[in-house]
Amino acid sequence: MTAALDVSAAADATQTPAADPRVRTTIAVLMTRFPRIDETFILREIDELERHGQPVLVVPLLRDRGRVVHEEAKPWVRRALYLPLLSPEILLSNVRSFFKDPRRYVHLLLHLMAATMLRPSTLVRTLALFPKAVHLSLVLPKRGIRHLHSHFASHATTMAYIIASLSEITYSFTVHGPDVFVHRLLLPEKIEKATFVRCISTFNKAFLCGLYPALTEGKLEVVHTGVNPDVYARAAEEVERPPKTRPRILSVAALLPSRGFEFLVDACARLVRGGTDLECTIVGEGPLRRSTEAWIADHQLADNVKLTGLLPQHEVAKLMAESDLFVFPNIIAVDGQMDGIPVSLMEAMAAGKPVVASAISGIPELVRHEASGILVDSAHPSRLAAAMQRLISDPNLRARMGRAGQDKVRREFDVRKNAAKLIALLDSHGEVNTPRRAAERIARLNWSRLDACAIGVRRIYEAQESFVAEVAITDGITRRDVIVRQHRDGDDERTPLARARHEFENFSLLRQTLQPEDMSMGGTIYTVPRVLMFDEPHAAIVLARADGQSLAGYLQGARRGRVTRLAAALHKAGTWLRMMQDGTRGADDGRHVLTALVLLALRDLDLAAAGDATLRRHHASIVERLQRLEAAVAERPLPIVGQHGSYIPANIFIGDRRVEVVDLGGFREGLAMEDVAQLLLHLQLETDVSLLRRQRARLRAVFLEGYASPVDDAALQLFTLTKALQLLAHGGGAHRRALRKLVIDSQ
Repeated sequence: MTAALDVSAAADATQTPAADPRVRTTIAVLMTRFPRIDETFILREIDELERHGQPVLVVPLLRDRGRVVHEEAKPWVRRALYLPLLSPEILLSNVRSFFKDPRRYVHLLLHLMAATMLRPSTLVRTLALFPKAVHLSLVLPKRGIRHLHSHFASHATTMAYIIASLSEITYSFTVHGPDVFVHRLLLPEKIEKATFVRCISTFNKAFLCGLYPALTEGKLEVVHTGVNPDVYARAAEEVERPPKTRPRILSVAALLPSRGFEFLVDACARLVRGGTDLECTIVGEGPLRRSTEAWIADHQLADNVKLTGLLPQHEVAKLMAESDLFVFPNIIAVDGQMDGIPVSLMEAMAAGKPVVASAISGIPELVRHEASGILVDSAHPSRLAAAMQRLISDPNLRARMGRAGQDKVRREFDVRKNAAKLIALLDSHGEVNTPRRAAERIARLNWSRLDACAIGVRRIYEAQESFVAEVAITDGITRRDVIVRQHRDGDDERTPLARARHEFENFSLLRQTLQPEDMSMGGTIYTVPRVLMFDEPHAAIVLARADGQSLAGYLQGARRGRVTRLAAALHKAGTWLRMMQDGTRGADDGRHVLTALVLLALRDLDLAAAGDATLRRHHASIVERLQRLEAAVAERPLPIVGQHGSYIPANIFIGDRRVEVVDLGGFREGLAMEDVAQLLLHLQLETDVSLLRRQRARLRAVFLEGYASPVDDAALQLFTLTKALQLLAHGGGAHRRALRKLVIDSQ
């Protein structure tokens, strides 16, 4: 169990002058539904926020169950904070909030009801989201969230308003346009309480300033949404266009009254009747799907106009590249609804396509008439058809407008630049992104070795002897997630630096022992995360973030019925432990370890019994049981193996292709059944609920099947007892009663 350790990395880390990166704490981004296939602009923006060093926690009001999900959204789905509208936990939070400040709770609820009762549907939705928002007002501060940013001024911002009214959390929100043009209940209150309001167009800002001049003064900021122009330009260059038989027209939008698709169908019919054989593709879904199909049938355009439904953005980018022009026939609907600045127009212009659209809302801020496109009144199909015919007939005009559109998007609608502007807004409000003390400690580490120019602190876990932080670091181009573990003064005699060095050496040892080529089984690699930096002056190590979800997370999922996934994860946890022990097995006899463990257990029994009369009554019989089991185990061979020391669900991460284990501060020479007993003990405690109690034997068997090594029943009983006494000696937490019963019943 020895290996040559290369600690030169530690020396290198202390020789480079410390960097001074910008530290930002996590903000929660609220939205009504996620992942929405038609809200790619939000997805792109949160990706860029993180790339610029601003960590994000996605908090949807509802989980969207659409069949089509962008590939880029899938990692966010795994990280998003999904909660039901109502649950026992949410009800308990509401009870706590009420008794904490009943006057504020009732006043807020009555105010929301009074402000929305003129529109019953809004009133019902507000009452439905209220309990969840109250729950989040208690949960989010515990996760270190100090600021919220919501998209659209409707339900997501109502949730932000409730959370901010019941906590110290601040919020800002983005007005996109359709969310304020018609229904504005509660909007004055939301603007007044917000730290700032981001408008995606100058038109939106002028619209709100005209409505609420006193409330909006100095509070509205224009920051466009955007696209990555390189993605669409590259797709336009690389796509293999099929042989051209007829001009291709593309339109992408939800099938809503304000999108004017009946006028596009009419315009296509005019062109076809005039002798232009065209192909028009409409990408989108919505309440007017059947009406649009009927319009196409009425005009006998089945061979010319196609509806694709929803498509992921990589397929939309391909269609953009293959098209000749893009048409967005938007109008002002009968109820006054209209678009802000359609993102699909930005995408088309980024792909170098000329566009035809209406000169309403913020569109003229994107499309310059006769320069990058043609602006018409789309409610007149003849004018729409004339603009389309003009572009179809003039390739040079299409090319000139396409180049001008690309330049416009690069200058003003690049999501990378506009995300940086939004971060600057967040940074300019000190209460939004002022790091806490622990975050400031993280900033003092020597980040120059990792080329970090910005640090985003996701979560911090405080403990007596150390704190652990989930951190995102960026060099301005790429982002990666890391774990920071900084040691502090503890109960033992070792200094923080000594404990940090011990853990660093343990990680180095196991990285050398658990080589990927030797530790792969069934396509899964069993290892530990790589140490990226050892900062000696601050007694800290920085690790690559473990892949996948913790076993503790799988246990939580099992409480909601996902037992099969938990069983598969437990099997892999057993396999990791067996592989680690095989790789660290030595020839030495471990009887001295056995003696030491029993002596420590007797000490823990005395500590636990000091304040527990029940344990004192059973003290003698527990001692006898320990000694009897020790004698039985001592009769067998006791080879030394690596002992993790904290092999519990929170430290075991199960991914699709990797299993990684963290927290090696207690790694030492030990006996095989120690870690087995510890994991099974925690499994027993965590499954002590009605749903999982019946599955306990099966889950235990699955773990041992993955372990795939002989199990010494006497050793397993002995170390289960010693681990239970160890937990009891330190209080036992919420499991004290179950631990005490286990210790007493083991007799």
